[in-house]
Amino acid sequence: MSQANERPPFSGLLYAGSYGGADDETIHVCAFDGESGKLSVLQRVSGLENASFLALHPDGRRLYAVSETGTTEGAAGGSVVAYDIDDATGLLGARSDRFLTHGAHPCYISADAEGRALFVANYTGGNVAALPLTAEGMPEAAASVHAHEGELGPNTARQDTAHAHSIMPLGETGWLVAADLGLDAVVVYRYDAESRELARKGSCKVRRGAGPRHLAYHGELRTAYVLNELDSTVTVLKLDAGQGTLTAGQTVPALPSGYNGRNDAADLHLAPSGRFLYSSNRGHDSIAAFAVDPASGELTPIQHIHCGGETPRNFAITPDGRYLLAAHQKTGTVATFRIDGDSGLLSPTGQALKLPSPVCLTFGRAHSPA
Repeated sequence: MSQANERPPFSGLLYAGSYGGADDETIHVCAFDGESGKLSVLQRVSGLENASFLALHPDGRRLYAVSETGTTEGAAGGSVVAYDIDDATGLLGARSDRFLTHGAHPCYISADAEGRALFVANYTGGNVAALPLTAEGMPEAAASVHAHEGELGPNTARQDTAHAHSIMPLGETGWLVAADLGLDAVVVYRYDAESRELARKGSCKVRRGAGPRHLAYHGELRTAYVLNELDSTVTVLKLDAGQGTLTAGQTVPALPSGYNGRNDAADLHLAPSGRFLYSSNRGHDSIAAFAVDPASGELTPIQHIHCGGETPRNFAITPDGRYLLAAHQKTGTVATFRIDGDSGLLSPTGQALKLPSPVCLTFGRAHSPA
């Protein structure tokens, strides 16, 4: 695996999505200073309610955002929009029309590495959708929608139906995985760009009542990690890239031993080096750090640190692996932590930016801070 902090220092752009109404500023473009860890706001964008998840086109020319709603202009389901990104500044320009996700409350969006399609998870709708992209990176109407079905988990309050919570490509393997909180399952798909079809391959069950939410993928180890929201654990999944199958292995707690309070695990990311994995806890309000075994991919907990606010729904790691930024939905701040490249341990910088209800962070291109 890569050594610590091999990459050049990153100063550049950060895109932040927030909950809010159509009149509220729900997307912010920020400048990040890689020397100090300081953030500053460059642009505030209104007009899109509940911009709760963002993704970039692989070439960085467009930003995609979900609008996490139950209906869109009278039609059932939420929607996706695309923003032009200015080549020189990275600021957002014209916005596309809305494209229906064909499911209520889309909560996650990703793009494939070739820029051929967007993939959306509809939480309340219990389904996933593929929206083809034109050669210019503009979305088209959803061409393939898959409803999740199967045995529900035992948590009747949260697992009353299927709840697709994320969908992401597994690197360049050609496979995609969708975590379904309601079914205690990770569903495997393949996307065919010619037919525009998202084909279901199979699924991998995690333990009952776990409630899988977000995933991270380690390409060198062919290992996926799924963060389970309801029981606050991380499960290690081994990928057979030829067959497109996942096998569940080790499960480790994302909370420190002895903590018995309320918690909903939220987000999960690998360090660029592949040596460390991080997850966030809402309730315990912490970031958990794990060391990744370089042979097996198994995890060893190494730290739990207060996240610097309340309700860390989402966080992001700088492309150089030197900083972790935690977005606090309840507190309305984004706090910056340094990452020790050798140990993986986090330490607060003392830097925090006030933003309204931030719930998604996505780094953009390298760019000198304003």
